Amino acid sequence: MHARRKILLVLNEALAGRSHPAADALARIEDALAERGFEIEDTYSIADAAILLNEAQDYGALGLFVDAAVDTDALQRHALELVSRVRARNASLPIFLISDSNDIFPVLPVEVLQEVREYIHLYSDTPNFIAERVDTAIGQYYRELLPVYFKTLKEFTEAGDYYWDCPGHMGGMAYKKHPVGAEFLRFFGENMLRADIGVATSEMGDYLEHAGPPKASEARAARAFGAKWTFYSVGGSSTSNRIVAQGAIGANELCLVDRNCHKSLNHGLTLAQARPVYLQPTRNAWGMIGPIPTARLGKDAVAALLAGSPLAEGAASAAPSYAVVTNCTYDGFCYNVDDVVGALGQSVPRIHFDEAWYAYAKFHPLYRHRFAMGYEGKPEDTPTLFAVHSTHKMLPALSMASMIHVKPGARAPLSFHDFNDAFMMHGTTSPYYPIIASIDVAVSMMEGASGESLLQEAIEDAVAFRKAVVILKRKFEQKGGEAGWFFDVLQPREVTDPASKLSYRFEDAPMSLLSRSPECWRLDASETWHGFAREDIEGTDCMLDPVKVTITSPGVRADGQTEARGIPGYVLTKFLDSRHTEIARTGDYTLLILFSVGTTKGKWGALLESLLEFKRLYDEGATVAEAIPELAQAHPQYAQMTLKALCDAMHGKMTELALLPKLDAAVSVTPEPVLTPAAAFQQVVRYRAEPVKVDDFAGRIAASMLVPYPPGIPLLMPGERVPAGANPIVGYLQALQAFDRSFPGFEHEVHGVSVDAEGNFWVRALVEEARAADKSAEAALTRTAAGAAKKGRQ
Repeated sequence: MHARRKILLVLNEALAGRSHPAADALARIEDALAERGFEIEDTYSIADAAILLNEAQDYGALGLFVDAAVDTDALQRHALELVSRVRARNASLPIFLISDSNDIFPVLPVEVLQEVREYIHLYSDTPNFIAERVDTAIGQYYRELLPVYFKTLKEFTEAGDYYWDCPGHMGGMAYKKHPVGAEFLRFFGENMLRADIGVATSEMGDYLEHAGPPKASEARAARAFGAKWTFYSVGGSSTSNRIVAQGAIGANELCLVDRNCHKSLNHGLTLAQARPVYLQPTRNAWGMIGPIPTARLGKDAVAALLAGSPLAEGAASAAPSYAVVTNCTYDGFCYNVDDVVGALGQSVPRIHFDEAWYAYAKFHPLYRHRFAMGYEGKPEDTPTLFAVHSTHKMLPALSMASMIHVKPGARAPLSFHDFNDAFMMHGTTSPYYPIIASIDVAVSMMEGASGESLLQEAIEDAVAFRKAVVILKRKFEQKGGEAGWFFDVLQPREVTDPASKLSYRFEDAPMSLLSRSPECWRLDASETWHGFAREDIEGTDCMLDPVKVTITSPGVRADGQTEARGIPGYVLTKFLDSRHTEIARTGDYTLLILFSVGTTKGKWGALLESLLEFKRLYDEGATVAEAIPELAQAHPQYAQMTLKALCDAMHGKMTELALLPKLDAAVSVTPEPVLTPAAAFQQVVRYRAEPVKVDDFAGRIAASMLVPYPPGIPLLMPGERVPAGANPIVGYLQALQAFDRSFPGFEHEVHGVSVDAEGNFWVRALVEEARAADKSAEAALTRTAAGAAKKGRQ
C-alpha cells in the first residue's frame, strides 16, 4: 500500500464496538475513504499508535478522535503526547481532529490545535464530502513531501521515457536477455535500474556545475549542516578528502596533518604535492586512538614541529597553509572544535576536519561545539573550515554518498568556482543518480525536529546497550568463581549531574542525563576508566561519543596491565561472524560497534545474546568445532581445542610478543621524512620501488603507506625512512608476523604489507641508488614548483 493511501486513526475504547453513536458515523466515513482506495488502520490507545508510528512512517494522515466527555486532564495529556510524537519525525503529516462535539476546543492544548490540519465533526457533513477533504489534504501533503532531487528523479523515472542514452542496460532491459542478468534484475528491482540514467537528462540538472535540482538540494544541505556551501560527492569521503586537499593546498606548501588520517588524505597530499608535517595523536591502554593534545596544536608547538622537519627546507612558504584533523577519531573520541580552531588557527588559514563517521553531530545538542560547521568564531579571525562527511556511514544514504561542507574565512579567501575546479577534477560525468538522491533524502530526514528525534533514539539505544552489559557483568562477578567474568564497555563508571550535583553509577543514571549531558562523557585526566595517561589528555577537552560503543574483553586493564584471563577480540569477532553479526572494528581486546539512526532494539538485543552465548560456550568447555564451526572447517588444527584453550593460547602469544607495548612504541616513533609523498610516488611510477622482507626494512625509505589495523595510525608514510638498526617499527611488524604464523585464520590487516606462502611480511622500499641518480632532476622540479607557489599563494 502506498504511503499516501494509508490512514492511522486513533480512537478510544468506546468506539471499538458499534454501540457508540459515533461509531456508525465514523464507519460510514471509513467506508467512503475505502472507496477512494485508502487503507484505514484503527488503534484504540496512544500506546498502540506509538508502536505503529515507530514501526513505520508510511501514513498519509493521522486522525485523532477526541471525546470531550472523558477526563479533561487525560485528554490533554494524551493528545499532546501523540501530536508531539508525530511532529518529532514529521513536520507536515496532516492531522485531523475527529469528534462528535464542539466542546473539545476549550479543553485541548493550543500546542495541539496549532498542529491540526482540519477538524471533522462526525455529523455535520456527508461521509463523501469528508473523504474528499481528507483525500485533498493527503494529496497536497504528498506533493510537498519529497526533497527536490529525489522528487525530480522519481517523477522522471515513473514517467517511463524511452531512453536512447547510456547506460547500456537501458533501464534494466538488457538484463532480461541473459539468465545471469535476469537474476540481477530480479534481485535489485526495476526501479533502481530505471533510475540509473545518463548525464544528458536535462530534468536532472548538472551535478558537476551545480545547476538545477543538484544546486537546490546542495543549498538545502548547506543550511541544514550550517555551511555556506555544500558539495555532494559520489565517491565516498575518500574522494571528498582528495578534493579538499587539492582545492586547499598549493604545490610545495607545508601542511599539518593528523597522523591518525585516512589513507585518502595521503593520496590528496600526493596529488597536491604538499609537504606534510605530522601531528601525533594519543593512544590508550587498549591501543585505541585518542585526540591530539591541545598543547601540540598551539603556535609555539607548531613552530617547533616545523623547525624540526627536513621538508620545511625549500617549501613555498615558511608558514603552513593547511591542517587536517580527524574528528571524531575512529574510536569515537570527539574534539572541542572551538579549542582546535583557536589553537591551529594561529598557524594555518585553512583547517579540514575529516568527519567521515560523524555526519550526525549537527543535529543533537550533546555534540554542541564539537563539529566543524558548528564553530562560531569571529569572522575576521576564523580560518576557512572544511568538513568531509561519509553520509552513508552513520546517516541513511547509499554507500559512496559523501558531502563536503565549506565555511570560507576572511583569512583565506575562497571562491566557490575556484574550489569547484578541484571538485570537477574528481567528480564523474556519469554519477549514479540514486546515490545523489539518497543524500537528498538523508538531508531531508535530518532537518528540523526529526534529526534530533532520530539521534535521540540512537543515543538511547546505545546507552541502554551499555547499561545492559555493565549490569550483566556485575551479576556474573557477584556469582564469583571461574565463571565470574563478562565483557565490559569503555565508559565512565560514575557520572555526575552538572545541575543537581548528584552522582550515579553509570547503570543507575537517568537516561535523560546520559543522553543529553556531554559532561557525562568527557575524558577527565583525573580518572582512569578511559585508559589514557594523565599527561596525554590534561588540558584537552575531549568527549567519548556514546553511539560508538567499544566492548572490552578480559586481557588488558585500563592501566595497561595484562590480566591472567584473556579473550582476544579476534576470537570473539570470529564467533560473531559465525552468527552473521559483523563488527565495525576489532582490536586486540576490543570490539567497536556503531549505533546509527538505523539501529534497531532487536539488533542490539541479538548482539547481547551472542555475547552471553560466547560466555556459556567458553565456560562449559565447548570445542572450537562446536562454537565456531566455519573456523574449524577452514583450519582443522583448532577443531578439537576448546574455545577457552584457543583464547588462552592466543592471549599467551600476544603477551609473549608484547603486541600492545610494541604497537605503542612503534606509533610513537617519528620517522625521518626524506621525500614528500608526491616525490616518493614519482619514484614508484618510475619503477624505482622494490619488495623487501620486513626483516631487511631497517634504514630503508617507505614507498607506500604502512598502516596496521588496529589502531589505523600509519607507522610510515611514503618517503619516510625507517630508523636504522633494531627499531620499534620493524619490531612491531615482526611481532605481527610471528603472531600471524602462529594463528592462521587470524591474520592482521596491514595496509602496505603483502604476505607470501611461508607467512613472511613483505613491504615496498625505494631503490635509493636510482633515487640518487635522479636527485638533481627532482631538485629542479621542486624549485620550479616552489617558485610558482610563492607567486600564486600565501
